[in-house]
Amino acid sequence: MARNLKDRARYGGVCIRHCALLILSMLLICDSLYAGEASTGVTFSQVQCEYLGMDWKDVYLKTLEIDPGIIRLGAYWSRIEKEQGKYDFSELDWQIQKAKARNIKIVLTVGMKAPRWPEFFIPSWVKSNVKFGKDITDREEIKGHTLKFIEETVSRYSDEPAIEYWQVENEPLNRAGPKEWWIGKDFLKEEIALVKKVDHGKRPVIVNIATYPNKFLRFLSRIAYSRDPLQEAIQVADIVGINVYPAVGHTIGELKMCFWSTSKERKSYFTKIINNVRGHGKEIWITELQAEPWEPGQLVHQGEKSRTCWPQGFALSFFELRSYGIDKIFLWGAEYWFFRIERYNDHAWLEAASDLIGKQPDPDFNAQQSP
Repeated sequence: MARNLKDRARYGGVCIRHCALLILSMLLICDSLYAGEASTGVTFSQVQCEYLGMDWKDVYLKTLEIDPGIIRLGAYWSRIEKEQGKYDFSELDWQIQKAKARNIKIVLTVGMKAPRWPEFFIPSWVKSNVKFGKDITDREEIKGHTLKFIEETVSRYSDEPAIEYWQVENEPLNRAGPKEWWIGKDFLKEEIALVKKVDHGKRPVIVNIATYPNKFLRFLSRIAYSRDPLQEAIQVADIVGINVYPAVGHTIGELKMCFWSTSKERKSYFTKIINNVRGHGKEIWITELQAEPWEPGQLVHQGEKSRTCWPQGFALSFFELRSYGIDKIFLWGAEYWFFRIERYNDHAWLEAASDLIGKQPDPDFNAQQSP
């Protein structure tokens, strides 16, 4: 009980500080934010809807009703080419046509990696028995099949005006998934060259990377990589995307831990990244901004209370990042917002996201109570 009281007191203090900072941030943001010049998007995944036990088509249509400026979709290889050489694009065709009907722009992710767990969506007929923690593109067979799938996908949609950007792979240069694989820069360059060739260079190519605003996680990432994913992304991308998660949970052995970051840490860390990218003449986007809770040992927290994210928390992060001059931000967690409504009749997450997605965010945004 004493611990619960301490937790409540701590979160109450956090809530007060967040509300104050939110008001201050919104006062400091330039007028262009309210002029509709910036674009706020969402990522949608039918895979995540199925994980949460929801009808993905219903959730997708509700997501489009929020009217995001742009939506990021994934071409899930394992769903499209279940049998070698037999392609079923019906799910993706439907998503694209529904977004097009509402004049919503699309970023389409192509390759072997796509948004959501298990990160790599490689069909079962492709032999992918690569060892733990290795570059998966060491296998020629995987590379060949991946390029064929990319060619088929880009060829199919190269004349689709609703698609304005290609994203090649999702966090390709970062270790990910249950086997901690990654995609080497040389093969990534080959993939990008193929996309540009098939598309006749009509659309920009995005490459995104994971970021680590928490100092300890950043230290661990430096140990894990002998190379710098950011520098590699800058070298090959037209637009560099960064994925931002201010607070995440991890299970280390039997320990369940949450790793937080402060606004001061984030400002220092992200300012360096932004200056680096722009110094190379590249545009920078936030391709994922945490708007769902990541508790230890869970893909997404499904309990009623959460520690790592809540509505006023991701709203604060949104305005914080906008204040750094980043105009395109994609909120991550649309499926979860509707899960909260279905499971708990909790509309706070959707309402917060809708306020941010609107062309003119409400300066009187009311932060909901912190967990």
